[in-house]
Amino acid sequence: MKSMISPENHWVIWMTLISIATISIYLEEKYKLFKKLTGALVAMMLGMLLSNIGFLPTASASYDLIWEYIVPLTIPLLLMKINVKTIVKEAGSLFWAFHLSALGTIVGSIIAVALLYNAVPHLAQIVPAMTGSYIGGSINFVALVAAFEPPEDLVNATIVADNGIMAIYFILLIALPSMPLIRKLFPRINEAKFKKAEDSATANSDENSKQITLLDIGFVLTIAFVITAMSVLISDYFSADRFSGIVRGLLGQKYILLTTFSMLFPILFPKFAKTLNGNNEIGVFFIFLFFVLIGVPASIKTVIVGAPIMLIFCAIILAFNFLVTFSLGKLFKFELEDLVMAAIVTSGGPMNGVAIAKAKGWNAYIVPSLLMGIWGYIIGNYTGYFAGLILENIF
Repeated sequence: MKSMISPENHWVIWMTLISIATISIYLEEKYKLFKKLTGALVAMMLGMLLSNIGFLPTASASYDLIWEYIVPLTIPLLLMKINVKTIVKEAGSLFWAFHLSALGTIVGSIIAVALLYNAVPHLAQIVPAMTGSYIGGSINFVALVAAFEPPEDLVNATIVADNGIMAIYFILLIALPSMPLIRKLFPRINEAKFKKAEDSATANSDENSKQITLLDIGFVLTIAFVITAMSVLISDYFSADRFSGIVRGLLGQKYILLTTFSMLFPILFPKFAKTLNGNNEIGVFFIFLFFVLIGVPASIKTVIVGAPIMLIFCAIILAFNFLVTFSLGKLFKFELEDLVMAAIVTSGGPMNGVAIAKAKGWNAYIVPSLLMGIWGYIIGNYTGYFAGLILENIF
């Protein structure tokens, strides 16, 4: 279906995206219902609505600009004042919860192939990419598609289905902590952990409650652009084939470098970092743009008509990601927040983890989400590759 707004009408597209982000923030801050839902969920749903009724295009160069430039900038903006040493101490439980979710992805991939192998030719060739993607992210998907070379039409159908099912999965995960039955099944075990995080957030809020000046904006944007530019330049250089796989895997990944440089900044310049102001506000607004963008490509009609089998395929994998995460998480007495974040980071990558942690006010999970998301990038290729080899021999 042709959209009302042309993919080349960039001014109107940007106007719409920024307006949705602003409206979502306004609704969250002014109304209890939307605060409970979170502005992030509202932004995602509004993006889905406008694309599915045919107002916004599902693909545009404007969206590519957000992925290429805005999304990377959010990492230094949100990390440039964070005391990493304090937060990393809280990452232990998320580390183990992440691996429960990764196990769920692997189990789901095997079961999905077993159930749908006869219905979808070459299905075993796309499974490695989805296994890697639902542990790491798009980096792993691209790498494993190149390695196993599934048919192009199968790749496209999978991407379409993934966009649709991921939006639904995120909505479910974001809503879980607000459900009384779920909260009853997963009561808070370590209340002190969250009280500490809330106190820290309040302290940071009080510290940053001073008026944001023009110089503040200049400082934080300059630092964010310097860190991002350095990370992109270095990663582009070290991603060349002349370097070993280990070097490319570490220094050739811009998100690894972005996180590293962003965390090093307040360690190297602690006094200056404490004086910064406005970085959080700009970063969070960029995060809301990111959420709108997640919803826009999720064309429900396209998914249902064009890729129903692959929609089921992706749904099976994520269903087992969910079931294994929350069943074993309950057995081993994890916090509900650990499990929600683990499921989000494995299925959607570090940026989704950061966005939802920020939107929910779970400040203790911001850096751990990034770290575990990057860990997912590292192990995703290996896991997907070995899963592909095993499934090719079986099927």
